[in-house]
Amino acid sequence: MPAEPRRYTQDEIDNLIGCAKVVEEPPKRDLKLDRGHFRNDMRLKSADGKLEFRAFMRRSEDLPENFSIGLAFLPKDGTGEILLLRCNGPHGGYNDSFDPEHPHWDFHVHRASAEMIEAGQRPEKAAAVNRDFASYEEALQYFLRTTNVTDARTYFADIAQGTLPFAEQEPIP
Repeated sequence: MPAEPRRYTQDEIDNLIGCAKVVEEPPKRDLKLDRGHFRNDMRLKSADGKLEFRAFMRRSEDLPENFSIGLAFLPKDGTGEILLLRCNGPHGGYNDSFDPEHPHWDFHVHRASAEMIEAGQRPEKAAAVNRDFASYEEALQYFLRTTNVTDARTYFADIAQGTLPFAEQEPIP
């Protein structure tokens, strides 16, 4: 029988997201195509080695702006993983209604909250529009900074350098 869901304070959740992390199992060099989505994963641990995390990266084959990059905490007490953070591209709402004010129609972040856990909801259910990224590559940079992956440059050199697709173009006269 699974353990009772653990209660977390908002400070604990924020500390789990922001604590210094290092890569324990690196991501594959390239994303793997699986059922219409490019996928990659990696395992992280806290810098002190006491905490474990799972990170995932997903990107739609047909709609590259539809992506999800997330962080899950893997508690050692058997209570099951808790999704702490998801950075997403625009993908519309959960139903057929069009509501351009809803965060899912824009680049957005889902961040776990103690309030959602307490209410028995998915920890990261709430979403907010985020203007810190407007592409998968920018979202990955944002994710690596926000989750404090201290050795990110080793595994994401091209992303960490902040290369931009238009950097190679001729300057405008």
